[in-house]
Amino acid sequence: MIAVDNVQLSFDGRNDVLSDVSLKVADGEFVSLVGPSGCGKTTLLNLCAGLVPHTGKGDLRVAEGKPREGNPNVAYMLARDSLFPWKTALENAAFGVRVRGASESEARERARAMLAEVGLGAFENALPKSLSHGMRQRTALARTFAMDAPVLLMDEPFGALDAQTKLQLEDLLLRLCQQHKHTVLFVTHDLGEAVAVSDRVVVMSSRPGRIVADVPIDLPRPRSIRELQKDSHFHELYAQLWSHLESGWTRHEG
Repeated sequence: MIAVDNVQLSFDGRNDVLSDVSLKVADGEFVSLVGPSGCGKTTLLNLCAGLVPHTGKGDLRVAEGKPREGNPNVAYMLARDSLFPWKTALENAAFGVRVRGASESEARERARAMLAEVGLGAFENALPKSLSHGMRQRTALARTFAMDAPVLLMDEPFGALDAQTKLQLEDLLLRLCQQHKHTVLFVTHDLGEAVAVSDRVVVMSSRPGRIVADVPIDLPRPRSIRELQKDSHFHELYAQLWSHLESGWTRHEG
């Protein structure tokens, strides 16, 4: 569903942001990208979404086509909830579906179903100002999944949440992905989160971003975030990822 082949990218023609990046994400697979700040993780997402033009060498394919803005096969969830303050939770959750051309009644039906799935069925008429930060992110999750795109690009969607709310939403994301079978490329700085939600974790080096490791996460599904904290293999995988991150820094400095 996502194929990145020897991609190189520079914004100024002199300094590479990405260098010889190759990555494949299979249908229904959940892959996380981790790496130091500024290594090009979000840039890679933006390339896949068609928001950044690919002007360097290499090739990208997303859902069997060239990346392009407005691709109906792709939904993008940002780090911020990006809700319209004047729209209700239902209207916000339906917005992406409406932009894609669905009728108002169809968009509302799909948004209402997703709000119920994320535990906000009783808040569909609430404005964002009356919702907690976690509830706003649940609304953004509902908007993303309501679009029913086969490929989901997610850029640190839980990065600004408190620890308890973050764990709750990670559990929710696991459940939604299990039910809806999307292909997910997920950016995070949290190694524990990456291990908990992923089928594979791809580690990038310091800028220019290169892939230094591709680690299979062989933890059985379905998973519970709380139970994983007691699993010794979970912590072994965390330590392995940390070692690869350090290796990426060392190579860059060398």
